[in-house]
Amino acid sequence: MSMNIEDVHPGCVNPSLLHIQHTHRSLDIWRLGGGDILKCRRKNPNNQDDLPPLDLCMVPLLQSTGFYGVARVASLQLDWNLISARVERWRPETHTFYFPVGEVTITLQDVDVRLGLPVDGDAVISDVTPGPDMSWRSYVAELFGKDPDSKKEMNGSRVRLSFISSCAPARLPQDASANDIQFQVLCYLVHLFGGVLFTDHSGGLFHPIFLHFIHDLDMCENYAWGAAVLAYLYRELCKTSKKEVHEVAGCLLLLRLWAWERLPTFAPIHTSNPLFDARFWEGQAAAPRGLRWLYGHSYTSTDGRTIPVIQMLLDGLGPSQFIWQPYPLDVISDLHAYCLTGEHI
Repeated sequence: MSMNIEDVHPGCVNPSLLHIQHTHRSLDIWRLGGGDILKCRRKNPNNQDDLPPLDLCMVPLLQSTGFYGVARVASLQLDWNLISARVERWRPETHTFYFPVGEVTITLQDVDVRLGLPVDGDAVISDVTPGPDMSWRSYVAELFGKDPDSKKEMNGSRVRLSFISSCAPARLPQDASANDIQFQVLCYLVHLFGGVLFTDHSGGLFHPIFLHFIHDLDMCENYAWGAAVLAYLYRELCKTSKKEVHEVAGCLLLLRLWAWERLPTFAPIHTSNPLFDARFWEGQAAAPRGLRWLYGHSYTSTDGRTIPVIQMLLDGLGPSQFIWQPYPLDVISDLHAYCLTGEHI
């Protein structure tokens, strides 16, 4: 018995839960074929020509602020095809990916273990204004000692990352003071936020509201940054699930690390090629779980897969091709303490 495509009705059987199917991008994929690569917002702060290089004297502050782990893995390459195909399976109603093996999602443990970000602590929430009698421009000028041009270096309330780079010295001197090192770390964190953790759709811009939490480096470790990063990624995935949206933002680094751990079929192949910044981190404290994908891996086999091929592989995903428990006791026992700060929750 033959069947016409008109006889097949994709989507949910009961629309009472998945009630936004009519705006979901999967509908267009079914009707038109899909396969378009999303524009992915991401900028590696460890390899930017306009950003002062990391200095070893900055490492202790990165550790104390809670961003050491994510700094270690920020250089990971991203596979836009895999990310695009994954977004197609995100459901905003449940905050889960729909696979043939079941519904799955990224958890706080994934953030803690893979990026080393704290997932327990004060909530990252703030007023939308810098304070009484102060504009965002004056707030930025006060922190960075330089007034951003309202036309060239700001767009509304957002400031260009290139302006932050221009405020930092090209290289820290050997006799750099504690204040100099703190300022350099602050500039680095701005790029880490704007390029990796909280990327948005503005392109090379950074909202100064985050400066409220990081301008005092001694207070950074009190916040649940991992929870904020995960919530922000959830929100961006929900936005991008709509068929009229053509780019995805948020912490795509976390999204890819999660995919490689849970879906070994899509993981890269191990090689002996060293990472470009491996020498800088040599001898430093242990890295988070995500680092296992940076050292000597080839991405050719995964990056060469087109979206239709990835879609086909995901459609045929079997029970043995998804890792439900990627953190057995032997993995947990080998992790550094800062990757387990949220273990009690």
